[in-house]
Amino acid sequence: MEICNNPQLCCGCSACQSACPRSAITVVEDDRGFYRPNVDEAKCVQCGLCEAVCPANGGMAEELKRGPLKVLAYKSTDQERAKSSSGAAFWTLAQYALSGGGVVYGACFDDEFRVVQRRCVTESEAQACRGSKYSQGFTGTTYGEVYEDLRQGRCVLYTGTPCQIAGLRSFLSKKSYSGQLVTCDLICHGTPSNRLFREYIAFLERKSGKKVVGYCHRPKDRGWGVHVEKAVMKDGSTLYDTIESNTWRDVFYSNDGLNPCCYRCLYTDVRRVADFTIADFLGVDRCRKELNDRRGLSVVMVNSELAETIVGQGVFEPGAMKITIDEVIPGNPMLQRPSVPRGDVKGFWRAYEKQGFEGAARYVGAYGFVKTAKTLVKRLMGRD
Repeated sequence: MEICNNPQLCCGCSACQSACPRSAITVVEDDRGFYRPNVDEAKCVQCGLCEAVCPANGGMAEELKRGPLKVLAYKSTDQERAKSSSGAAFWTLAQYALSGGGVVYGACFDDEFRVVQRRCVTESEAQACRGSKYSQGFTGTTYGEVYEDLRQGRCVLYTGTPCQIAGLRSFLSKKSYSGQLVTCDLICHGTPSNRLFREYIAFLERKSGKKVVGYCHRPKDRGWGVHVEKAVMKDGSTLYDTIESNTWRDVFYSNDGLNPCCYRCLYTDVRRVADFTIADFLGVDRCRKELNDRRGLSVVMVNSELAETIVGQGVFEPGAMKITIDEVIPGNPMLQRPSVPRGDVKGFWRAYEKQGFEGAARYVGAYGFVKTAKTLVKRLMGRD
């Protein structure tokens, strides 16, 4: 049984699983590690709820979009930005929600480096949700948990990719809950499977002979705007800006290992499904160079009246400045179009099926002799 009218648009958001009254749907990994719904036909009563809440069906994605009402450039304090991927916009919203007794849902790594949505009621719990995560996240049972939080009168901040936010809002029947629910998405490049990422972690462990216990996409050791990757090992050492540790970055930017729905993304639009949209202010030097202190700068799109009310309370003061959407688009093209594969997607997955992550990485030139030679040349020329 197919739940999405077009299976190529399934993002694995789990709205169908959350809505099923018979617990007949389980979201599992497919043969490439992407999350997909699996229907137990023996339990299914053909009620149609799963199809009704699927955000990819019936123009639902377009119905959920709105805004932006205004756009901000934002940078928090130096201390907070040092712990964040860009200007600490997520953390500012999280502190706002938690300070009022609310609940925050965000993406974090579990003990096996799966990216999972976590329910947080304290700042210490929410710390793990800071920073970028560059693989598909698992929403699990969080939509149902949000519903229970809202039903009990709690305020909720839910952050995730646009498709995850669309899944949540569709599951909740597009209800606003009178300002209780605040949603925040990001300008998403696309998501490789998390299984691929976990195999990359195993690849690092195999090459280094050490256990990886922590990971950071885009650490700011050399400032904001320099994309290198960092793995923290059990013995306290790090793999930082090495050919091996940057392999994931290069696989990610090849765009060949993304979820199939990412190439047809329904949410690459200036009109957004969330109250807030956050991202790096990439390309800032072309239009607002004076704002770039190399410590991190966020874009905050204010897409709803609720978001505008929150901004009006001074949540982003004093670090916010009004900008225009036209200044944001050049550095964030996924506001206008989905990611495009740079090579042969079928060839990438054939290499993966034969030789695992390392084979796929070699296929796109992210690892191996050619990559080593290019890296050495760049470093000799002082360009890396």
